[in-house]
Amino acid sequence: MQEKVVFDTNVYIGVFNHGFYKNEINGFNKIMYLVHPVLHELWIGAREKREVNHLINFGAKFIQSGRLVVPSSATQLLIGRVCQKLRSSGRLDPANPRIYNDVSIALLARQIGAVVVTANISDFKKIHQVVNFKFRKVM
Repeated sequence: MQEKVVFDTNVYIGVFNHGFYKNEINGFNKIMYLVHPVLHELWIGAREKREVNHLINFGAKFIQSGRLVVPSSATQLLIGRVCQKLRSSGRLDPANPRIYNDVSIALLARQIGAVVVTANISDFKKIHQVVNFKFRKVM
């Protein structure tokens, strides 16, 4: 059975910039989805025209295949609740909520029943203490 996956931004950066994680990106054993915070983070990092053109084509492929994930109303509310719980427990700084995008990535993956694949699992471990979702370290 094919695994439904959502790659974290750091996985795409490893693929695009360094050719890492080729086994992970293999489309034969995975159904890949793109969540909008990852696409936004990639756009924020784009500097050159070549990178911009790549992201235009990259995003368009996910849109055409119906695999660009945006939050449902229920997921949007849950993102807020999880962020509040993280803040209340001291794991999210409201003045610098950098973990917010990871919360969104985790809950968008949960929304479609996918696994978050990341090179940095520390923030996802914190989020998992508050809400259940699937994640694993990139191979």
